[in-house]
Amino acid sequence: MMKLISETRRSYGKQGRKKKKKKNKKIQFSSRETFGLGRSSRVAGKKLRQHHRRRRLKRMETELAKMKAEMRDSAESLMAGKVEADQAEAKLQVLKLKLLAVKEIEAFLMGFL
Repeated sequence: MMKLISETRRSYGKQGRKKKKKKNKKIQFSSRETFGLGRSSRVAGKKLRQHHRRRRLKRMETELAKMKAEMRDSAESLMAGKVEADQAEAKLQVLKLKLLAVKEIEAFLMGFL
């Protein structure tokens, strides 16, 4: 029975995982955790996973803050561009009105000739 169970179990291990560059940051373990580290201690493995989750969470939080700042900057630049476009459109309308006035005066004067 025991042999049958062990034959049907599969160990996928690190299938599909890619190696990442290791940084020289050391994680603190208590003596109870490091005692079985060479023999794949469950406690040490759990602590490592929690540490990586916390680091990933911190990294994601900093990326989110950067993205928010970039979005704020781009929104400000878009609003400034909109204001400039509105001002340019207003100037164009004023110039069109002046042109119409000049054409009316020109037509009036042409009537005397």
